Amino acid sequence: MKTKIISPSLLNVSKNQRIKVSKTLFNLGIKWIHYDYMDAKFVPNKAIEIFEIKKIVNKFSNYISDIHIMAYNPEKIIDQIINVVTYATFHYEVFENASNIKDFIAKYSSKIKLGIAINPDTSEEVLFPFLDKIDLVLVMSVVPGKGGQLFIENSYKKIANLAKIRKEKKYKFLIQVDGGIKDFNAKKVFDSGADVIVSGTYLAVKPSKQKILKLLAN
Repeated sequence: MKTKIISPSLLNVSKNQRIKVSKTLFNLGIKWIHYDYMDAKFVPNKAIEIFEIKKIVNKFSNYISDIHIMAYNPEKIIDQIINVVTYATFHYEVFENASNIKDFIAKYSSKIKLGIAINPDTSEEVLFPFLDKIDLVLVMSVVPGKGGQLFIENSYKKIANLAKIRKEKKYKFLIQVDGGIKDFNAKKVFDSGADVIVSGTYLAVKPSKQKILKLLAN
């Protein structure tokens, strides 16, 4: 049976509650936390800061973490968290061309596990030249930058296409999906080919074992 992974996002958790909520999530059996970093330029908002991520990582151990870098100049962020998080995910859209992306991957792939994210209006096919070189693909199923949005339906096709090429080419990257995932659509997201679902508003704001079980329900 395929492993299903839930990665809660702390995006909509208030700053003074993030440590407490993280502890609750770990006590409920969560093994992966998703951090949203925003520069207020690539997306209009700001979220968790690097020092906060380091604080949580230093307080808790034995869990996987990824940082979703919604920012121009992702190098500046990755340089600060190379030895802090497990995965660092940058956006395809912040680069001018494929050559720059390949150079970026070549620079950092030996230092940290790399992910590449695409916005809802970006085709998954633009990622095909990089899939043999990265560790994770993040399909944004909402417009990045804020929580509480509805899942965009054409995301299922993107997930399925990525899963298909992964199988055909025997690639090893994980497929992560972020945005609008709740108990009623999580199964379809997993069935489409996702390995990791990010749950923010639904799970992290008021965590419970019942919600986790609903997200994992067959």
